[in-house]
Order: sequence, then C-alpha cells, then structure tokens
Amino acid sequence: MKAVAIILAAGKARRMSHPKALIEHEGGKSFLQSLASTFGKAGCGVLGVVGSDEEMVRDQHPSLELVTSRDWEKSLLASVKAGLEAALTEDADVMLLHPVDMPALRVTTVKSMLKDMERGGTEGVLAIRPEYDNATGWPVVLSKAAARKLFEAEGEDLEAALKTLNPRRLNVKDPGVIVNVNTPEIYGRVFSTEVKLAPPPKRRMKRTGASNGSGADTTPTSYAASSEE
Repeated sequence: MKAVAIILAAGKARRMSHPKALIEHEGGKSFLQSLASTFGKAGCGVLGVVGSDEEMVRDQHPSLELVTSRDWEKSLLASVKAGLEAALTEDADVMLLHPVDMPALRVTTVKSMLKDMERGGTEGVLAIRPEYDNATGWPVVLSKAAARKLFEAEGEDLEAALKTLNPRRLNVKDPGVIVNVNTPEIYGRVFSTEVKLAPPPKRRMKRTGASNGSGADTTPTSYAASSEE
C-alpha cells in the first residue's frame, strides 16, 4: 500500500505575518519539516503544496518534493486538487491531507489511521478523519477512489466536498489532530514565545581555488548550495 501525505502549505499567512511553512516548530525544524518527518516516520511519501511565498518555501526545503497550486488564492480545495493530482500521478493507493499549521500530529496517529484504512480495503470510496474530544480533525485519509472523487468535486468548498465522501471517524488520543497554530496568540500559548522562523537549511562547505602544494587551499572557503535540512 503506497501512502502519500499531502501537506497543504499554499495559503497566505495573513494573521501570522510569516509563511506558516517556515515557522519554527521544535528542534530547529519548520512546521513543514516537522510534518514531513512525522509522515516519513509513519511510512508515507511526502508532497508539499505551495503557492504564496513559493520561492522562500522551496529555498528553505531543498530536499522536499513540492508541487505548485496555481489557483491557491481561489480556494483550499484548489490546492488539495493540485496535491491529489501529483499523488495520483505517482500511483498512490492512499492519500493523506493535512494543513501545514497543525504540526503537532503524532507518528503513532498516522500509523493507526493507515492501519485502519488498510483493514477497510483501499479499493472503495473510503475516507477516514480522526476525532479527538468529540472534535473532528486532520489528516483526512483517502483511498484512491475517494481521492479521485474529491479531485473531480465541483465548487470551492473543501469541507462540503469532503462531506460527500461520508468520512468515517476514528477516535484517537492525539490532541495534535485538532490543534491549529494559525495565529500569533495560539503560537505564544503553545510555545511560550513569539512567532519565529526556523533557521535556514545547513549547507556543506566546499573549498574552491588552487592548492598551494601542501594539500591546503590558498583561497577562502565558499559555501555551495547543497542541502540538507
């Protein structure tokens, strides 16, 4: 079962004043890096969907696969469709939709949802949403048939389109499925600090210039644009 997580990071963070994908979560990782790590540890491939501030997000995450939502200003559903199209092209069996401003999701939760999907089979129009404390959360897990149906949905309302899939709720013990860090006030309550950006990706040093014959370079060290995060 090939699972691909689609992290939605295309919107304009008007209330946060910084692109949400670049904000520091913990351990020096950005929201986007942290979620990519979570989904990767759960056995998923990862696609990020970018739009606003695309250049900055790409520069900060050189090792992640990112796709562009050209209609990100139109609706969240448009960005979802950009991610679904890429995942379907990669022949994913299961797709997981998750907003970038919900970085506290646990690896165990993702694994549980994937197991639940696998038990139900991946051929039908199946969708699963987590539930914590009677509140519906994210990620939304979709079978391939459900992803195709969502991709073909009309209109601009994502929640209305998801309702047509009649998602089954899965009770989880993970508050991260409902914690949306989308304002400076919420960030401050969660992290006890002001909103700040994650540090830039590390670059490996490469020496350039002629050797002096002793094996040492005589020219200053320059930085080459190799990753990683």
